[in-house]
Amino acid sequence: MTNLTKNISAVNTVLRNKYRVLNHINLQKRKVAAVRMLGFDECYAQWPENRQLLTAVMDGSSSVGQAVCEISARNRLDSTKVRELLTGLYTTGLLEFHITDVCDLSCIECHYRAKSLSTFPFDSISTFITALNPKAITITGGGEPSLYNNTHKTMNDVIRLIVETFPNKKIGLINNNTHIPKGDWIDCIQWQRSSLDAANRETYRYIKGVDKYDLTIENIYCLLASNIQFVGVGFLYRNENIEQIPLFLEQWFERYQHMTVYAQAKFNIQFRPISPSIESIADYDLHNDMEVRMYKSVQETTARAHVNVAFDNFLRMQTNFYAISNAKNGSYFLHDQQEFSHCQNALLHRILRSDGTEYPDFLICNQPKMSLGNVLTANNPDDERIRISLNTLFYYFRMSEFCDTAHCRQCWVSQLVEEYSSKDISSLDLPDLAFF
Repeated sequence: MTNLTKNISAVNTVLRNKYRVLNHINLQKRKVAAVRMLGFDECYAQWPENRQLLTAVMDGSSSVGQAVCEISARNRLDSTKVRELLTGLYTTGLLEFHITDVCDLSCIECHYRAKSLSTFPFDSISTFITALNPKAITITGGGEPSLYNNTHKTMNDVIRLIVETFPNKKIGLINNNTHIPKGDWIDCIQWQRSSLDAANRETYRYIKGVDKYDLTIENIYCLLASNIQFVGVGFLYRNENIEQIPLFLEQWFERYQHMTVYAQAKFNIQFRPISPSIESIADYDLHNDMEVRMYKSVQETTARAHVNVAFDNFLRMQTNFYAISNAKNGSYFLHDQQEFSHCQNALLHRILRSDGTEYPDFLICNQPKMSLGNVLTANNPDDERIRISLNTLFYYFRMSEFCDTAHCRQCWVSQLVEEYSSKDISSLDLPDLAFF
């Protein structure tokens, strides 16, 4: 038994367990082995010819056929073998699936605000998931997943399709929870998190653009009474709601005390910092003394916890508050930077947007030039999947101008995978938490 899972709670062993990425390490090893067989090992990838090849594929100046021929010739491999290896690189561990951009909110600083209101075609879902073959799927937005509507199919149909066609896939849902669709989808997912981000109606309305605060809380209670294993509340802390963190936690602690034991066992709160656009992360302006105000809110909450054992236990077991209160590098708003040589996130995770575009990370989802590709609109889907695999290597070798520790918000993924990739993880007592 290791110390990785010693704190038994919905948050500490599931929601906030960063070691869950190790559930994908066998996939990482298979992909790295294929990369080396293709001649893109750690040293060889620095050769000008390889960098030129990956860059040409990424910017569209080289076709898949040309790239396959060049790789085959260099490594004395049959082109069919090269295509097989590259197709294998297309599979992913965790798929973040944005099923629609349609939304009933208008959140400020939304990454997808004012984008096209696209919806992923229902008839293409099986094809995509079969090709990607993820171990787990998070359905989110984009827009509001519960508003999905394509050829009269709803979110319930999407989830039922995934479960019936791929019974071993674990499914989670992140949404605004302003609407609960009809159907039995609730019995098909392992976890859900509602984005609330406020302690009162006024702040909620300012951030979200509409007044659905009370409705969201009502829907949270409905899901807590359901069969979903874990039901969470999300608080994206930012300039407009920093001072509300103590009140937010007090409110939910009071509600928690009146919940059934069944609801308490599944309830959790996750705090996350606002994510600026990819271009401005390095020089993110923490305006209006945000750090100072955040520090005061954290101290106010911590002070109460020191004199209230029940409240302190609530914070430790049902929230990730102490993770943000112990922020390193003097910032509550920027993730700790880790040193890593390759982007493992590019190998293990995948964002599938509502229009079919694929990305390795959500922070660049509003940058078309940084997309991996789009099989949905490709003339040749098989070639496009191979091109996407090569573009994955573009990020894996950190060739993007934004692939550094200052911009990367998934540093911990790469650091952990690199640390454990040479170890036998079967000896670790890790829970099966890949769906988070």
